[in-house]
Amino acid sequence: MDFSILNPLRPAAQQRRRSSASSVGYSSGSGFGSASGPGSGGVSRFPSKFTAIYSKLFQGIPAAQIPPHMDAERTFADLLDLKVDRTFLAGEIDKLSKEMCLGKMKASMMDRPLNSGALLFLSTLFQTCTHHARTARYTDVKKAHALETLSVLVGRVLAKNLSGWEVMEIIAGSVARSDAVFSDFTDTLYSIMADASAPASLRHQVLQVSLTYMCGVGQLSTGAYFLRRDFFPAIAALVKTPEMEEYTFEAILLLAILANYHKSDAAKLNPYLKRIKDCEDAEFMRKLCWASNFALSSSVKAYQDMMDDSVAPSLVSSIGSMFTRFRPDRALSFSAPTASRDLFKDLPIEATVVLLPIYEFLLPNLVFPTVFMEDLVSPPESLESSELTPPLPSTIISLASYLCTHASSTGSPRSIAYARLTLNILLVMVENDLIMSFATQTDVLVRPPSLPIPARKTRPLVCSILDTCILWLRNNLQKQLEVSCYMTVIWICHRVVWFLQENRIRLEYDWTDFWVSILGLLSFLSSRLDELHTTGGIEALISETVHFLELAISTSEVYLPSPRAVHELIYELVRASSALKKQGDLLQSLALPRQGAHREDTQSALTYIVTVADFYADKVAQSGTGLSGNAKDVMKIIAAQIEAEGLNTGGRIEGTETRVPSRRAQDVLDFGRVACLDGAALLP
Repeated sequence: MDFSILNPLRPAAQQRRRSSASSVGYSSGSGFGSASGPGSGGVSRFPSKFTAIYSKLFQGIPAAQIPPHMDAERTFADLLDLKVDRTFLAGEIDKLSKEMCLGKMKASMMDRPLNSGALLFLSTLFQTCTHHARTARYTDVKKAHALETLSVLVGRVLAKNLSGWEVMEIIAGSVARSDAVFSDFTDTLYSIMADASAPASLRHQVLQVSLTYMCGVGQLSTGAYFLRRDFFPAIAALVKTPEMEEYTFEAILLLAILANYHKSDAAKLNPYLKRIKDCEDAEFMRKLCWASNFALSSSVKAYQDMMDDSVAPSLVSSIGSMFTRFRPDRALSFSAPTASRDLFKDLPIEATVVLLPIYEFLLPNLVFPTVFMEDLVSPPESLESSELTPPLPSTIISLASYLCTHASSTGSPRSIAYARLTLNILLVMVENDLIMSFATQTDVLVRPPSLPIPARKTRPLVCSILDTCILWLRNNLQKQLEVSCYMTVIWICHRVVWFLQENRIRLEYDWTDFWVSILGLLSFLSSRLDELHTTGGIEALISETVHFLELAISTSEVYLPSPRAVHELIYELVRASSALKKQGDLLQSLALPRQGAHREDTQSALTYIVTVADFYADKVAQSGTGLSGNAKDVMKIIAAQIEAEGLNTGGRIEGTETRVPSRRAQDVLDFGRVACLDGAALLP
């Protein structure tokens, strides 16, 4: 599937690049005359001037000798007058091994003889481009070409899996010079990005250079230079500038990656974390939500196209412009493999990385949840617009349903990482009372895959959140159990039920599938524990599930929509009584030292659950029907018992219904690497 047709500007730009390169001939007696450069379109017998000069530089010929009788500074200045052939330059840098970069290609030797015929000029090229990017006028083509060259140079060098000191040696020329070189680099980028009078095209180039650099360095020490300069105001201003609107995606992604730099050990040192937490700029947040919604809609569309599961008109035609300057083959597309086993291995598409800035704002910021829910609570006045693009919360839940359905089946750590991040977003949502107050009252259309079509076309948003939990519980019971994701799902369920009973909300929902999935998890753990590749965290998972069930049963008459729904819950408990009883022995075998009080709480909760299940199982047995009897008959017995005497709550823990669950949402620290890889893949 190819979405490149959505980017009509890009082929034209590529054609202009080819035409420009081929129009400038360069003749040499050094063997270039018989070649056709990449910029020539295969027509000219000669390479372009750009490729000819760079070929000589990469061969080791000093810049001062290209052409003769011209100093090196003038040679590089003239080179920046030429249209950049990105493909050629990237290819030449890719040919260099890391060892070559650290040795022969590390620093400039423009004015001295060369050994082994190799020119060492990468750091000089970096510093020269930085100089012209800083000093050239906005109307001078050197400025734009310097930024484009920096983008290619930084991206291809950092793709060589370097350490921090290696980056300093190759790009700065030495560790000793790195502070001055990288400080000059970040100051240059900031001065252009923050300048409202700078042309939009140049500010966008700076944005891409910054994103290329940060995605490339990841957590290396050289990323710290972007913490010395506070780019947050410049990024926010850029996003709110009308002519920069189409670059919002890149801007918010850069901000999220900056916020994730050394997040685990430098929270107090990273200025972007505090900036995000304290931000009150609703206009900026609306732009963030707008861009994120379009990008995530494309991700949902990719799953729907693969599954032939689309329930809405194509969204792709509406979102292409946002990714005009991204690689069109990566931003909104994926390669559809033929083997069914690998059907979803390339999903989600890289644009899904926009989940990270959403999470970074949703977790700590007090204003963002209000902006986040605006389109859900007050849809756009234009019916056409509202039908075309669902509200952002709905889009996130739709995407989460696909991620939770297919995460483990692909065997991809990347898919699991996205599923984990999305589940954590849902956890933040349900732990926010403002969001939950609307999520339980506002009807939306979200159809999850692989679940029955609900009786009502639209339902409260919280129903779709529970659907997503069911999908994870059902589809990811693997030997390599993703315990942390299961814990998050149980926390989501616990918080939803607690909110419902606390606010006396009776939720119309297909609760039976929900209970079957929860109890199925406990059954799986009790029967397949020996087959799991790891038992780490299993005891905690069982404990959390037991505490959730205790709350769900003891308050069931408050939040379940009807007596029948209560009867169905008890029926499923009776059916699962054997698996429930096994949890006690399982907890004992997995228990860790010094967990006395917590273990006692869990055992008390489990005792309550088993007591309730046994009480009704005994009533069924006394009737002569037996648990293996007809389901309708068993249900009638349970219903009659509850209607006659009320729900049996013998042994119920006092005060459980008012116990506020702890907030579990916390920073996702392991997604930064995935974000950098996908961010880099999106860039030209």
